[in-house]
Amino acid sequence: MNIVHLITSSRGGAATAASRLNEALVQAGVDSSILTIERRNSPHERDDVIELKSTRGKLLSSGVTLFQAKLVQKSTSLVTPISLDLLDWEDFKIQNADVIHLHAFYNLVSIEKFLNKYPDKAKIVTLHDERFYSGGCHYAEECHQLESGCQNCPQVNKPFRSLVAIQRKKIITEIRNAPNLIVICPSDWILKRAKSALPDHPPTQFFKIFNPIPKPEVQKSPIQNSSYKVRIAFISQDLENPVKNLKLLLGAFTSANKQINFGFSLTLIGNSKFNYATGNPHVSQSSVQSLSALQDLLSEIDLLVVPSTHDNLPSVLGEALMCGVSVLGSDVGGIPEIVNLFNQDTFENGREESLLKALLRFKPGNRIELQNQACAIFGYETIVSKLIPVYKMAIRKIESTKNQA
Repeated sequence: MNIVHLITSSRGGAATAASRLNEALVQAGVDSSILTIERRNSPHERDDVIELKSTRGKLLSSGVTLFQAKLVQKSTSLVTPISLDLLDWEDFKIQNADVIHLHAFYNLVSIEKFLNKYPDKAKIVTLHDERFYSGGCHYAEECHQLESGCQNCPQVNKPFRSLVAIQRKKIITEIRNAPNLIVICPSDWILKRAKSALPDHPPTQFFKIFNPIPKPEVQKSPIQNSSYKVRIAFISQDLENPVKNLKLLLGAFTSANKQINFGFSLTLIGNSKFNYATGNPHVSQSSVQSLSALQDLLSEIDLLVVPSTHDNLPSVLGEALMCGVSVLGSDVGGIPEIVNLFNQDTFENGREESLLKALLRFKPGNRIELQNQACAIFGYETIVSKLIPVYKMAIRKIESTKNQA
């Protein structure tokens, strides 16, 4: 069985999830690799990650992205109705694949080609967000325009709203005519929304499979907590991303320290032009360049807070739990599913008072139990054992269709 994963770039949540899944499959002995457009100067050194060598394509991709960010989208939520097709469909990796697994398509493949090219190959898509079937819109503001149209969309500037609606209609038609497409959903939340958005797609073609999370190479004992009662962490690639809502946490953190005489510390992990630690001895800030560095930082943390205003399934939840760190999340998207699965706590989205109460009632959990449970749910072996049967089923269905023909 030969699997090829498609991602636009090696950065971002979808790319991270795809890379980890590929790694899990390779470790299990599966012939698996990644095709990607890479914008960084330094090339990949891994044999299973193949970059598309197209300087012109990369420049076009950057131009289209900038155009849509400046003119199409009205809010900070990414909207991408215009998408290039930069994949070399004659690449030997594609031609030799039994399964083409799409994770992030924007400016990499056209959905039409993905669905219709190579009818003899199984097609899998993992929904890391909703753009695959929405016409390029994340529906991040819960506007529910899937049902009522896009003409009043709060995320898109008015001249481009029809473009999103037209693109969505085209995509839905293409998916409707692709009965062999398998849809992988990493959360019950997006599974429900995908089925609602694609009512004509066979229900048996949807599967919920979590994204895999690597466990620490060495199980580290938590560093002794002597200075503070509770050590909190907040993680985001961009600390200023309004979706991640650091502002809410900072407010609740300040109020909690006033009530419990500085009983909390806060570690911010991510990139920022602003230093939040300046003048605040109870706040530290750093960025990490590797998973092992992140795991080192998490070994010093008691609680990860995820105050996102909307999210499918943040990978930081699994990363923290795999290190035995308790989690606290807002009650939106796929966050409550994971938080509740581990008997952790949630708070009301956007309500500082609700977050403050959750911080004040927090009690550290058993780190070893959390690690063991996380490994059983998100571990590489667990996810591969769920996904390989789906791959095999998709291949058998294609072979059955060919035999009937």
